Order: sequence, then structure tokens, then C-alpha cells
Amino acid sequence: MNKAELNAYGQMAQALAHHADGWVKSWDFKFPGTSEPVYHHLSDSTFEGVADCLWKLKIFRALDEQNGGAANFVFDCKLEDAFSIAIANCNAGPSFEELLYALIYLFGDYGTQYWGFSTRRGLAFGRDGRLTPVLDALVPLQYVRSSEAGYIWTERVAPIMREAGYESEWPLEEDGP
Repeated sequence: MNKAELNAYGQMAQALAHHADGWVKSWDFKFPGTSEPVYHHLSDSTFEGVADCLWKLKIFRALDEQNGGAANFVFDCKLEDAFSIAIANCNAGPSFEELLYALIYLFGDYGTQYWGFSTRRGLAFGRDGRLTPVLDALVPLQYVRSSEAGYIWTERVAPIMREAGYESEWPLEEDGP
């Protein structure tokens, strides 16, 4: 990855970690042998994806690993270190596109109001929002463009949007806009 990609990668991981931190603080999951806040993904594919990314990046530590999977995690680093930990472990972590998918899948379902996120084509969003560092980092990579009203997704993100389930907003070119 080049410098711009690494920066965006770290920013995406940091955003996922911030979401996970809010999640563990809003729920009171307990796990035997730990008093730390526990991230439990509730077998929800969106939250499982977040956990998997953060676990591969060594931001999370699994509490109940079995057969290569787990459902309960704790932070294995300080929240503010997630950016640098992700960059240090990017070769063991998800690909750039997988991390972007996890970000879109999570915030597209659970981030429109609090995080100021949108998956809509042509709609400006996120101006002065909580995801500004991520979106700023995606601008030089041409996944979004910046405007006075916020950020607007570019066509470069279309395959990931479709994969994340937003086919109606991001149809294949032959299907029309």
C-alpha cells in the first residue's frame, strides 16, 4: 500500500474501533475471567465483520476462540492507538477493499444519524461529522470527492456498495443510474 492508502486504512480501522468502543460501553456483556468491556457481535453479520477486521489487525483480542472464530472480544490496545496498530498489522489484516466494505456495511446500517454517513449516490453527507478523518483520507484515493456540502461517493466505490447490499442505489452500469 502507498502512503495515502495506509492513511485511509488506519483511519477506517480507527473508525471501526470507535464504533466498537461505543458498542461495548452501551451494552453490559460479561465474560468469565475478565472485567474489561466485552464486544459481543450478537451473531449479526455487520458486527461480526467489524470484530473480524479488528481481530485480524490485533486491535481486538478474542476471549473465546474456537475453530478460528470467536464471539467475544476485548480491546488489545488503547483506542487512540488503533490507527497505528492497524497500519503496523495491515499485512495480517483484511485487504483495503475488505476494510472499506466493513466500514460501509457497518455505517450504512448503523451510522446514518450519529455518524453522519450515507450510502446514497450523488448525495452529499458527513460535513463536519465524526467520520471526517476517514472521508478526508478517501478523497485522494478517489472513493469520495469533497464538496462544500460534504462528501460525495464516486463511481470507484460502486462495486463495494453493491457488495454491501446497496444495489438499488448503485446498479450495474448497464442497468442504468
